Amino acid sequence: MKENEIDISVIIPSYKPEGYIWQCLTSLKSQTFEKDRFEIILILNGCKEPFYSDIINFANENLEGNIIKVLQTDVAGVSNARNIGIENAKGRYITFLDDDDYLSECFLEKMLPIAENGIIPMSNMISFSDDDNSVQPYYVTEAFKHLYEKGVVSPLDARSYLSVCVAKLLPTELIGTTRFSTDLKLSEDALFMFTISKNISGMKCSDSTAIYFRRIRKNSATTSKRSHTDGVAKFLRISSKYCGVFFKSPFKYNSILLLTRIGGAMKNFLR
Repeated sequence: MKENEIDISVIIPSYKPEGYIWQCLTSLKSQTFEKDRFEIILILNGCKEPFYSDIINFANENLEGNIIKVLQTDVAGVSNARNIGIENAKGRYITFLDDDDYLSECFLEKMLPIAENGIIPMSNMISFSDDDNSVQPYYVTEAFKHLYEKGVVSPLDARSYLSVCVAKLLPTELIGTTRFSTDLKLSEDALFMFTISKNISGMKCSDSTAIYFRRIRKNSATTSKRSHTDGVAKFLRISSKYCGVFFKSPFKYNSILLLTRIGGAMKNFLR
């Protein structure tokens, strides 16, 4: 099969992965979508060993038939890793997957037909605790329930999904030269999605059985507490980034969407 015939590139950034990465990769092995129609691009950012060898060994033993690339960079950072994944992607569409999360078996199969119609598909998203696997409240889950019966909606209507880069299929052509900001450690995915929102004509929920399972870990960057001063600094920084993107092409972006992004940053960083 020629490289340009790959439909989907699954991009997984990983930093010193723990045991949950095997569940992540196993969920890709179990996809009902044909193995030769998608590729797995895993980018180790930071330390190489023993992680690189462990992943190669796992792939050789468990991912036979899957197309997998394991890349490594000494530069740590999820944004840099995702950018490397984009640069190496051969698929017509890209989906991002964090190494501690996983997908339902029909994720790729259910999402692609929507994307083929020029619409950005949004999967169901379930958040669960790493401690006891209990389902946790999550705003994107509530957004899916709200949007499920509405058919094609605007990026503004689906703005909760623009806060994360996962749980979607994005045309590689639509992403174009846009990349993740490597000088942000939080909200880099929301900024990325806002930047490409000018190219999105519509979004639609997939079948509810296409699920992105999001793991909540106590010590993750999104759940760690921060000082008020640090929160203010981060809020001002991300807000200036949003405004910088908007005012470069003000007639291509939705001004109300910009305000919701700044409002979301205020809620996240000034809590």
